Amino acid sequence: MNSPATTANFWTPNWLQHITGGRWLHEPTDPEQPLTGLGIDSRTLKPGQVFLAVNGDQFDGHDYVEKALKTGAAIAIIEKNTAPEYTGGGVLHVDNTIDALQKLARAYRTSLKQAGCHIIAIVGSNGKTTTRHLIHAVLSSRLQGTQSPKSFNNHLGVPLTILGASLGDDFLVAEVGTNHPGEIDALGEILKPDAAVITCIGKEHMAFFKDLHGVANEEAAITQHLPDQGSVFIEADAYCWVRNSPSFNAKTRVTVYADKDKNKPPDTIQHGRQRLDIDDTTIDLPLIAPHDRLNALAAVRVGQAMGVPMDKIKSALENVAPMPGRLEVKQLGQVTLIDDSYNANPDSTLAALDVLAHYTPTPGGRRIAVLADMLELGDIAESSHREVGQALAKLFDTNKIQRAVLIGPDMSLTRDELIHKSHVDNVTHYQEADGSTFDRIADLIQPNDVVLLKGSRGMQLERFLPILQARFTD
Repeated sequence: MNSPATTANFWTPNWLQHITGGRWLHEPTDPEQPLTGLGIDSRTLKPGQVFLAVNGDQFDGHDYVEKALKTGAAIAIIEKNTAPEYTGGGVLHVDNTIDALQKLARAYRTSLKQAGCHIIAIVGSNGKTTTRHLIHAVLSSRLQGTQSPKSFNNHLGVPLTILGASLGDDFLVAEVGTNHPGEIDALGEILKPDAAVITCIGKEHMAFFKDLHGVANEEAAITQHLPDQGSVFIEADAYCWVRNSPSFNAKTRVTVYADKDKNKPPDTIQHGRQRLDIDDTTIDLPLIAPHDRLNALAAVRVGQAMGVPMDKIKSALENVAPMPGRLEVKQLGQVTLIDDSYNANPDSTLAALDVLAHYTPTPGGRRIAVLADMLELGDIAESSHREVGQALAKLFDTNKIQRAVLIGPDMSLTRDELIHKSHVDNVTHYQEADGSTFDRIADLIQPNDVVLLKGSRGMQLERFLPILQARFTD
């Protein structure tokens, strides 16, 4: 049997068994049958794909193996030996399905490299998903490629991203996340990127990284897995943090990018667009956050390195769609919603407040900040929530924000700091986020208001969206 790195027939039952070292509990009808990919969700599985049963914290994929086989899965890979119950396709037993997934990803990454696919890793405390999205848009203007679906950036998402690429792709843009030390190193070893982008260094998961030096060392670990003279694109402030980190590979070719206008935010933000000037070119960027200029600058520099002409880069960035839940502007009847509900940390929350402060409401409208707890901050949780309160106080004092709605136990610290600093009365605090809370918040909102929605993923603020839509959309 040839090496997986040199065959175009990676997706066959024979290769899956060879790579994983598993044993067949039910032999496939045709060991050379062409397979069409791999998935871990039986609801989205397509006919001819491989179903890999993952035993997770909240679900067990083994409960859905029979369903997957009956609805068209050609092969199931399992770690629990209950195969006699299954009918309809081949069943491959392995010691650990997550290990098997990662073995498959490593092997397929070798096949992708053999086929000439250029892999770009995106890491950083904030902006990974938007930067990945923008780079994909820029490169797709001239080349064929794939990007991580949604935020597939962990021990499952990165392997699935690799396995979702095509051997005909010119590039793959893969988001790599972390919330514990060592995770980027482990994922980088699987991904082995040709280039990397480090978007920023900020206060993320400080319960585990302790300080910004810890964050920088974690994010810089991706450079250890670049080839000799591999390219790394780093935002200027982030470079100051990572260049002296023990994990930073000094043998890389470094491109530092910076926003010359970062200290000059627009007087107002309207119509969901802002201007980006770079290399004698003006780009009308359809994103509203000042830090999105940095994300776009990364896409420009990666595009140039990959040979994309500036006219195609400009066109791609001016026509890109905003990412859902990341400072996404939605018009709900006469209410403008700035949906930044996907996640939150101190830096991204302060940045979102800055965006709200510069957004111009329709006459008679107010700027309202709806903020929920920032989670996994460890020892800096109290100081960070108080810092947000101090920022809100300044925005109230300058009439940049007219009402604050705060949700969660830690946001009581934000409320106390805000009231202490500014003595405002247009602040409401709710201990929990549930349906009745969201109904009461909707009662506070009026036509023409601009509402920012921001909180950590665990607060599930996206549950507020249908309530707002039902209330204000005809």
